[in-house]
Amino acid sequence: MELTGRRTEVDRITTLAVSPRESALVVIGDPGSGRTSVLDAVTSRVPLPVVRIGVNGSESRWPLAGVTTLFTALDDPRATAHVVRIVSGVRGTVDDAAAPVVAHELLETVRALQLPPTLVLIDDLDRMDRESQALIAFLAGRLVGTALRIVATVQCVPTDGPLASLPSLRLAALDPDDALVLARSMAQEDANDGVLAVVAEQTGGNPGALREQLGALRREQLLGSEPLVLPLRPTPTTDRVAVHLLGAARGHDADVLTRLALAPVTRLTGTEWDRDAVEDLVDAGLVTVRGSAVTVRSPLVRSHLHWRMTARDRRTAHAELATTADPRAAAWHQSHADVPDAVRLLDAARSYAAEGDAASAVALAERALQVGSSAEDEHAALLGVAEVLLAHRMLGLAARYLAAIRPFRSRADDVRRLRLHYSVQYLRGDAVDADELLVPVDRADAGEAEAVSGLLAMVASFQAEAWELDHARDLLRRAEPFAETMSAHAVEILTAARHMVDAVDGTLPDDRDLYGGLAAGQLVGMSEPALLLLAHALSLAERHRSARRVFALVLVRSAHTAPVWVEAARYLSAENEVRSGNLRQALRAIDAWEAGSAAAERLREPSRAIAIAWRHFLEGRPSEAVAVVDRCLAHRSPSGVWGATAKLHAFRGRVLLLEGRVEEAATALEAADALARSVQNPTVLRHLGDLVEAYVRLDRVDDARAAAARRAGPPPPAPGPRGARGGAPARRAGAPHARAAAARLAGDHHTRPSRWGAIVLARSLALVADDTTRVAARRRALDVFEPTDSQFERARTLAALAVVSTGPERARLGAGAAAAYEAAGLRRPLVAPQDVPTWTTAATVAPARGPVRPGSDIAIGVGSPVRPGTATAGPLAATPLSVPEPTAALTMLTPEERAVVQKVTEGYRNREIATSLYMSQRTVELRLTQIYRKVGARSRSHLVALLG
Repeated sequence: MELTGRRTEVDRITTLAVSPRESALVVIGDPGSGRTSVLDAVTSRVPLPVVRIGVNGSESRWPLAGVTTLFTALDDPRATAHVVRIVSGVRGTVDDAAAPVVAHELLETVRALQLPPTLVLIDDLDRMDRESQALIAFLAGRLVGTALRIVATVQCVPTDGPLASLPSLRLAALDPDDALVLARSMAQEDANDGVLAVVAEQTGGNPGALREQLGALRREQLLGSEPLVLPLRPTPTTDRVAVHLLGAARGHDADVLTRLALAPVTRLTGTEWDRDAVEDLVDAGLVTVRGSAVTVRSPLVRSHLHWRMTARDRRTAHAELATTADPRAAAWHQSHADVPDAVRLLDAARSYAAEGDAASAVALAERALQVGSSAEDEHAALLGVAEVLLAHRMLGLAARYLAAIRPFRSRADDVRRLRLHYSVQYLRGDAVDADELLVPVDRADAGEAEAVSGLLAMVASFQAEAWELDHARDLLRRAEPFAETMSAHAVEILTAARHMVDAVDGTLPDDRDLYGGLAAGQLVGMSEPALLLLAHALSLAERHRSARRVFALVLVRSAHTAPVWVEAARYLSAENEVRSGNLRQALRAIDAWEAGSAAAERLREPSRAIAIAWRHFLEGRPSEAVAVVDRCLAHRSPSGVWGATAKLHAFRGRVLLLEGRVEEAATALEAADALARSVQNPTVLRHLGDLVEAYVRLDRVDDARAAAARRAGPPPPAPGPRGARGGAPARRAGAPHARAAAARLAGDHHTRPSRWGAIVLARSLALVADDTTRVAARRRALDVFEPTDSQFERARTLAALAVVSTGPERARLGAGAAAAYEAAGLRRPLVAPQDVPTWTTAATVAPARGPVRPGSDIAIGVGSPVRPGTATAGPLAATPLSVPEPTAALTMLTPEERAVVQKVTEGYRNREIATSLYMSQRTVELRLTQIYRKVGARSRSHLVALLG
């Protein structure tokens, strides 16, 4: 399993292993930071032999024990003999006069041995004897020109110690997103996401402390049925880290820090705090000050200090602070020193949440759950906390507190609860059943009718998004009788929900019939939820330009909009660009969305996972794209929306198809097709065109014809005689069930026509055409395109037609596909520019290229398989014949240039390459220019094709 949150560190060490100008690196990390795990990850990544050395701390009293261990681990009798000779000449400790002599002898030994390239990983070097640390540090800094590279982990590096002169890398605390990912991988499957988010935050991104805290919690606490006691009680790793950090606090400053640790946040509003002591603590990195708010920087330090005090001392200190603190902190202190007031705690928690201080809000909410009596007024206050958390899109925390709230006796309060409950379910990708809405509504009560009808409209939009159109229409029918008494906002939601249903059904009215032709005057006055529903409906209806304009209205007023709506607008805008085929703009939109969205709150949401996977795919990392989708599918529960699961399978199949893994692609696309049989609008899932192409590339042409022609009238003509055209091998008859899948695209498109449907239908019919209609069908597949159509779909058509073409036509279509993919904005080509398989006989093969093995897979249009018994023609027309072979081209490059090429082929951008190789972005650009000149590459994608 990939190490969570340490990709940059692992990349840095693997780069050192192959760099000719570096010889050593010291990895510094606090207890529990994962130093050993990083070395484990490096061991599996580097191409060199690796020697691992674990330090036995009990040997630290034996001089040169560490040096002996190092040379013995090299597993070379000569190295062992040399070090025994050197060590035997040293009596007792190595004094300052003897140290240089011994060090130079060790260095000469390494140079004389001429060992093979080897990476030496030393875990906990600072536990070795002092003499060995000094000698290994001397040796490590002088290994340039030898085959050895040394990476050592330590807890700290004293400025006057022997390791201070070596390059170092610090393992910082995991960021909150990575910490939550790690918590989910460590905890039991049914652990509450909100609880995991709290524990991840309370352990400060320290993997070791996180593991210990998850093991210390009771099952009821992990499931969320019991409140957490915050700050968490310290574990051994917590204490070790805290003791290390607290070395900078002494005397009065330490006393001030201990009092600050009693509250999640403290306001310096009076004279009771020593401002100079606080400043000293800021300088020491122990507290953080934002305005008048002061917090202990490390939650591990706060935990250690809080629980180190006796219960009596804590209670006394809380009582003193309760009289001088600001009202919100006073509620916290009084709950520990006097009669607790749960409602007051929750009101303060809501205030903290509204300010974006989720950690303080959670601390007070957990305390309220611990000391409260579950009265209805307490639940109403807790509902307010959940509302603010949801507005900030902290779904796990909102769900945690909603689960603690019982149904209210008041219909208005219960509608608020249900609105939040259903919203969280929808945003997390779960099915929204809305069984609680099957209750009568008192029409005489205007407030109740308004609340329930608005809720019905909202849930109807959720059902439409989940493709549950019958349920959505039923909810809308139940809400319509209240339309005359609804507020303007509720009417907007009701109308927008109708548009969502129509869009999914493929019957959305023309733009001119919507809001006065989508007039700006009408749109500007609409609420953010209504605008988002409208924009999403326009996107599903293939009106991408109109949708882009409506999304922009939401984003332009983002400063005054709840974060949940801003995040939704950014994500849906990115999805709109993907659907439009504007992949360059899609990549920018996905990057903007990810930059403002916490990964921790979207790890298991299918639609969000697909957006992340699209970014990986567009940047040339298809395996990572598939991995993201697979992780999301692995977490799908029976309560998940089946339509969302179908989207995951459809995207997975599309990526696998474009990468040439056609059998796997067909399996994924068939799963999507099975889940989406009830959806009559082919543009919603967009999988049938891919399914047709997969069947054709698997020689299941009968299946493909069925997939392309459902409800299109009589079935297409049967295939021509075996091998009747251009020496093409005979095609196998497809399975009968595929004919039903094949007919759906044409029938559904004729019922609900769209530009995308016309393009993909023409492509599909060209792929399954027989000998008598093949030429005309392929001409129609290309002539159907208009200048404003998607370049990505144009590339897909050219590449697919290249698969079923022969000779010069195949090369021409392949070259056109490569150009169209580049124009669409992909970061690397999906058509290989070297060799193109054809359906010619082996007699036509140029002998210089050698025979093609039966079953080999040479890419054309993203790696379509070469048929057994066939071979390749010449290179594509778009590829210069003078391009050097990959091996020869690599020999032209310097080691530094090869390191850059390696990162480019892995999909890294220039900014990321600069970071991982520790150079400026300008240097990366200059080296790329030199690389292009040496190997004859025209672009980044061409470079990958030549050397990848």
